[in-house]
Amino acid sequence: MTMRFSTAAVIGSGIMGHGIALVCARGGVPVTLVDISKDALRAAEQKFRASMMQLVASGMAPADSPERVLAAVRYSSDMEEGVKDADIVFEAVPEKLALKESVYGQLDAFCKPETVFASNTSGIPINTLAALTKRPENFAGTHFFMPAHLIPLVEVIQGDKTATGVIDALMSFLTKLGKSPVHVRVDIPGFIANRLQHALAREAMSLVEKGVASAEDVDMVVKTSLAVRLLFTGPIEQRDFNGLDTHLSIAEYLYPDLENSTVPLLILTEKVRAGNCGIKSGKGFFDWTQEDLAGVAARKNSQLIQVLTLLKNA
Repeated sequence: MTMRFSTAAVIGSGIMGHGIALVCARGGVPVTLVDISKDALRAAEQKFRASMMQLVASGMAPADSPERVLAAVRYSSDMEEGVKDADIVFEAVPEKLALKESVYGQLDAFCKPETVFASNTSGIPINTLAALTKRPENFAGTHFFMPAHLIPLVEVIQGDKTATGVIDALMSFLTKLGKSPVHVRVDIPGFIANRLQHALAREAMSLVEKGVASAEDVDMVVKTSLAVRLLFTGPIEQRDFNGLDTHLSIAEYLYPDLENSTVPLLILTEKVRAGNCGIKSGKGFFDWTQEDLAGVAARKNSQLIQVLTLLKNA
């Protein structure tokens, strides 16, 4: 029998949780957003409305869609009430194992036996989380990317005990919601995207640390070359275009010189120890103002919408 998800619940109404709930609602799936904080739920409702208005203004959503989408979302500070009818539950609480263990204990108690649990964790092994539940065969990772309602990718991570039918159902469900899911067949740290992202970030920070180039110039190189090309051609496909023999020749002399530190670079650890943690502290590799903090998310979302619109019509 084919598994179907007609109703959903999302646990945690933060940045990722509210975005995942919006994805469900826009896809016509009734969803309940669950959070112990009523203030957080009220804030999430305002974020929903703002996100939908931005999509309408950009032409990515019909003018009459905000009210329809918002009507598909319920809010609950009561776990049992929020999840009892859900066919699938997306967990998007902070990355604290003890907290997740408490959440999954409640979900096991309140959800239907056949309900599928899907964690949005970006770092904790799926097998570790699945072991906290009484239904590891109905457990998988669904790693969305911020902002979840805009970035198409979702990594669907299969645990050692995840049923094949669950993976198939998740891939189909997410596709119908307008996402671009990929099947991560082995539960490894960082999955796929974060491993690629951290490899690039490590080399980028190393170039700054060694004085090869400024942070601004390293970013400029990526934004005006690699990023543009990667929109249409992935790194493996690009190797085929370039020629694998050419890549091998370059790899033989370049790989030994690439950054291969197995611990975080000193330039990163020193900034964090000094309290220079990026935009949230006002300083990281760049200096940030309060105006940046207030407007950067909206600006980045607007830029993403423009790119996604172009890609859709490409």
